[in-house]
Amino acid sequence: MLFRDLPDGSWLAVSQPMHALVSGQMLRAWGAPDFAQAEPFEEVATACAQHDVAWMGWEAAPTFDPATGRPTQFRAVGARDHAPMWAEGVRRALASWGPWVALLVSRHGSRIYASYQDRHRVTPEDAAAAETYQREQVALRAGLMRALGVTEVELEAAAALVAVTDALSLAACGGIETLGWSGMAPLAGGGEVPLRLEEGEAMMTVDPWPFAVPEVALSWTARRFGPGVRFKSEAEMRAGLADAPVEQVRARLVRR
Repeated sequence: MLFRDLPDGSWLAVSQPMHALVSGQMLRAWGAPDFAQAEPFEEVATACAQHDVAWMGWEAAPTFDPATGRPTQFRAVGARDHAPMWAEGVRRALASWGPWVALLVSRHGSRIYASYQDRHRVTPEDAAAAETYQREQVALRAGLMRALGVTEVELEAAAALVAVTDALSLAACGGIETLGWSGMAPLAGGGEVPLRLEEGEAMMTVDPWPFAVPEVALSWTARRFGPGVRFKSEAEMRAGLADAPVEQVRARLVRR
């Protein structure tokens, strides 16, 4: 779960699968005009939109952070908890959408564990869980790649699209600092460029522009909580989540 704090002191809670849906919205607008004809476009788009399938069970019964009085923010969940979730998410992706989507979900999890080692290896249990995931997924991906006839270069090109739309979506929905976010973005014709995102009133500017359309409309749902709302227990928090009003949030990505 991720949060966006609003100027009036209220805050929005967005589930991980919902933020992933925004990644899928971005991917469908990505690249050159003929990008949608490329293979395996539908599988990559599905992987972007479903890359957080691992979190569905957790989001249905989130843990409580007594320090904030909110559900535990996704970055504060340790690898000993979410590494098994990621492995289960890969199994669900394989059963539900097939080997390409499972391959990309698996690779995205490995990218996360490789990129944020300090956060995911806070305790020996976290380190062991992350390392187990990495070891098991390397073998699983090798089998999927052989079955699909996919090269490492092809996998990494598709995985880069999942990664960049994930980061952009986190920035849009509130999971990471939006102002001044920058990262590397793959281009449809090959290669990559530094991408920068700036926030404005109900819109965000992206430079350079990586999309095939002049403007990208984003939409997601969030639960709203009033100024200063803090829960005292897990039971109270889960009840509050169930009762909270759900609202539609919209934003636009535009050229600088």
